[in-house]
Amino acid sequence: MSAVAPSALRYYERCDLIKEGVKIGGRRHYPASVLHRLSAIKVCQRLGFSLTEIAELLNGNLAREHGWRQAALTRRCEMERQITQLQRLVELIDQALDCDCHALCDCPHVGPGGHIADICPPESAEEGNPAFGKWQQRA
Repeated sequence: MSAVAPSALRYYERCDLIKEGVKIGGRRHYPASVLHRLSAIKVCQRLGFSLTEIAELLNGNLAREHGWRQAALTRRCEMERQITQLQRLVELIDQALDCDCHALCDCPHVGPGGHIADICPPESAEEGNPAFGKWQQRA
């Protein structure tokens, strides 16, 4: 049917994201409209929406009167902010890699008042810096 695990389909049914499939021979069968809805769910997940937000987009107030457009615009702005933050971090890494120091902690450019430290974005893991949070989890 689709690349969605049967357990996910049952979960989506319980969350009212899709209608329950008809059981035939022990397997559930879904109409084409559910395939379209599953595709919409996958797209929304790829865009970073939670299942709760997706349910609101598909079934709730956001499903009516083009409310989904506002939600999509808001998500787009969030993504642009994240892209900007990540671009700044790439610039920071590039500048750090250009340094000839053997140890990062000995580099005067990353210390207080150093030109690399000065361009470091002020965002922290608590403020949504995705790269910092992932690095912190690995450490």
